[in-house]
Amino acid sequence: ASSGISAGPRTYGNWRRPQSAGLFGLGALGTGIMMGGLVLVVLVTMLAGFLRGLVLFVVLTGLLAGVAAKDKHGRSLLERTRTRMVWATARHRGAHLYRSGPLGFTVWGTHQLPGIAASLRLSEHFDAYGRPFALLHAPATNTYTVPLAASPDGASLVDREQVDVWVSDWGHWLANLADEPGLVACSVTVETAPDSGHELRRSVQASIDPDAPGFAATMLRDVVDAYPVGSSVTRAWVVLTFSAVSPATGDKRDPEAMGRDLGTRLPGLVDTLRATGAGAVRPVSGQELCELVRVAYDPGSAPLIDQAHSQRGDTGPWWADVGPTAAVAEWDGYRHDSGYSVTWAMST
Repeated sequence: ASSGISAGPRTYGNWRRPQSAGLFGLGALGTGIMMGGLVLVVLVTMLAGFLRGLVLFVVLTGLLAGVAAKDKHGRSLLERTRTRMVWATARHRGAHLYRSGPLGFTVWGTHQLPGIAASLRLSEHFDAYGRPFALLHAPATNTYTVPLAASPDGASLVDREQVDVWVSDWGHWLANLADEPGLVACSVTVETAPDSGHELRRSVQASIDPDAPGFAATMLRDVVDAYPVGSSVTRAWVVLTFSAVSPATGDKRDPEAMGRDLGTRLPGLVDTLRATGAGAVRPVSGQELCELVRVAYDPGSAPLIDQAHSQRGDTGPWWADVGPTAAVAEWDGYRHDSGYSVTWAMST
């Protein structure tokens, strides 16, 4: 008997392109320019004559055309021109260059984060289960951010019914975030990076029996040396951002007060997130966050950090020194230490 359920691929709809309200598809900015310009044209025509009013009308029409003419990504000609002008101004001022350290531009002589991330402050607290978690304070936006590490199982060798359950639970988890007091944002990042092999090597060396046959031990060591070549590691991060203003009292909370509040709420958020197929979810500690940021700016340091873990378990980077030593912002990319970052954006 047929169950009535389509066997085709799952699709997700109800997506809408965000746009501001306005007349004739101009948006709020274009509508304001049009209404204000028409009034100005009428006044100029009445006070200075028809010819000058006509010239102003032509100029206004050209400006509206720049707002209305949009490319395949939904960006108007005026927006693209403004972006180019801002970029040219930044290059002329040298704002695209960053140098840190004792001989750099930073005031304290440290390798602090560049740009808007320079004001971020890191503190570490403990949740109700005694697990440490990092708390990032952004004074500019008056918010606190908590990163969570996840290890999703993926859809490989998983029944479609189980995937549907995970997707449904993920939707419920996102919907329940709307009831979390003070929560202002949630983001998910999936990271794929080359596997250095130090984690595998440490795990295998810890499990090798000293009395094992020589052939078996040699085979394990050969596997450890060969397996990381060409392989990758995939990790996922869920970031929750909360407002520093207390929903109950309206007072601005300091990191200690915010840490106590989130310490009692994080276990529930973590436990419910596991049911969405996110795997083993846990809070990210302050030391781990420092390592993640440092490796993001300097991928070449990843093997050194893994090696330090395997030898003594402590890598040592502080939050004030996790930024790049040198960085250059380019029009189509961002060069930083041993890495080069490029963003590919997809629009429909």
